[in-house]
Amino acid sequence: MKKVLWIVLALVALVFGFLISQGLYRTVEVEQGEQGGFILVGVVHVGPYMEIGGAFAKVKTQFPDGELAGIYYDNPEFVPEDSLRSFAGVKVSATEGLEAIAAHPRFRLVEIEKGPALYTEWSGGSGVVGMILGTMKAYPALKAAREGLCTKNSIAFEEYSDAGTRYVMKL
Repeated sequence: MKKVLWIVLALVALVFGFLISQGLYRTVEVEQGEQGGFILVGVVHVGPYMEIGGAFAKVKTQFPDGELAGIYYDNPEFVPEDSLRSFAGVKVSATEGLEAIAAHPRFRLVEIEKGPALYTEWSGGSGVVGMILGTMKAYPALKAAREGLCTKNSIAFEEYSDAGTRYVMKL
């Protein structure tokens, strides 16, 4: 019995240590400034935001070395989960984007215009757990900071890089 207790405690300590390494206790600082100013080529996703991974997989298959970004058009507090609109894409120049959709007609081009936004950087863990923790910390902080600043048509987007994720809410 004592041995089982030690094993359980060791497992709990390992899980807790892993969560700490992924950013469990990290705080996020929200900044305000110009964000955006790029074009994405990718695919539309409709449904729960947590299920956009399949759309990113399609994009990554065609553009394995591209810089990924996701756009989230709807506020999940007001739009039913099965109707949430999002876009998974990779950053391209206008020429690269036109060539990509000529070669892959199911892909679309979307522009994120440069403009005022609130944003935060997340460099917690690199993986699904780190991304989930980042999302759970970034959006409440951005929501609190945007109070009274965003319009009805404000969008959110995320830029993914080797350094981490930038979470952005356009104003």
